[in-house]
Amino acid sequence: MPNSVTFYQSSPDKNIVVPFIRPLPTKMATYLYLLAIFLPPILGQCSVEKAGHSFSRAVYEFSLDLIQRVGQENDNHFVTSPFSLWTVLTTASLGAEDETLAEMKRVLRLHHYPCFNDRYLEIVKGITVYNSKTTLERSSALFVDKTVSLLESFHRKLSGTGVCDVMILPFDNYNNVATTINNYVSQATHNTIQEIVNSNDIEGVYLLLLDAVYFKGMWNIPFEPSETEVTSFYDERNNPVGDVNMMFSMRQYNLASIDQLQAKVLELPYGDGDRFSMLIFLPYQSSSVAKVTDQLKRVTLKSIFYIFQRNGRDTVQVQIPRFKITSQLDNLKELLMDMGLKLMFDHSAQFPHISDYSFYISNVVQKADVEVTEEGTVAAAASAAEFEARRLPDSFQANRPFVFMIVDKLNYIPLFTGAYSKPSVF
Repeated sequence: MPNSVTFYQSSPDKNIVVPFIRPLPTKMATYLYLLAIFLPPILGQCSVEKAGHSFSRAVYEFSLDLIQRVGQENDNHFVTSPFSLWTVLTTASLGAEDETLAEMKRVLRLHHYPCFNDRYLEIVKGITVYNSKTTLERSSALFVDKTVSLLESFHRKLSGTGVCDVMILPFDNYNNVATTINNYVSQATHNTIQEIVNSNDIEGVYLLLLDAVYFKGMWNIPFEPSETEVTSFYDERNNPVGDVNMMFSMRQYNLASIDQLQAKVLELPYGDGDRFSMLIFLPYQSSSVAKVTDQLKRVTLKSIFYIFQRNGRDTVQVQIPRFKITSQLDNLKELLMDMGLKLMFDHSAQFPHISDYSFYISNVVQKADVEVTEEGTVAAAASAAEFEARRLPDSFQANRPFVFMIVDKLNYIPLFTGAYSKPSVF
């Protein structure tokens, strides 16, 4: 699932700076003395372990702000990776200064101390898993026109965090650049996303920052294909709006009714470990997807899993649709501006730590894809059948619009988030 941020060059600043020396004021000397006293304890707290909690909160709160807007623009039927977008914008913030940086820190929930933001990106770098049942990979690259000289300090920042590769290309051949970038995306997402830019998108561009996240997970408890059947799907007014291939399982699951969310929450774990899960938020009959998305601000992922742990698993009769959603979010610039990220898109944007040239971000795009089947996130054939239980366990019937998240339980962040409301027999 890739994101890209495109930088344009504005007129170079030709101001001449004349250095001069003056005595250090007494007041400044006091400040430096206090800094010498207080800075070491601050630096001592700047570790990956200490940064983990605020990292989780930053990604989660940014995600909720984004999906509210994406949902409104897409009739609550979409998939997106706010985590990937947060990563690409946080990487861009390493080159920002003054009010541009202040806005990015505010909207992205970045830390006041830069060293913590470096730790955030170290955590991002470490979010990679590969085993027989679960794969999580991320790739990030800064594509730079060969005529642009990156500042050595910025290059060191990227190298220091290890979060992003740098690739130098001649941007004068738009077709070749677009092909190179799309090939990178295709490889990073295992051919799930094959194109994110075209040659027209490259015109006037000097840098392009890309982040791609790929997730493939097999259910810990697979759905039996023979139990899948075509059933009706309803809108939030309980009117039938189409049919879906409804998967069925009756096993031990974590399920909770959370009144703060006005929703039932089901956990469907991936793989043999306990790190990745899909959470499905099914609104109460009196609620809606929009209300649940808004109320998510009242809880944290950690609190949801605490409720699961406290309640314990129980036998649940689960019915969820087999579905595939592909979203191309071309209006992210407008959505991010609505969230408060305005200066970075303006010609007066301040990214002085990237290069001696003046840059601004011209556009942000994202393509995302999710596929949910009996086996997990891979395709599988299924035939219809009926299943009858001898008793009536707890029931979770997702035959109306719902919210879903693929979450990393180690860091308590959503990797992918979306909503399903437009049924199809997939």
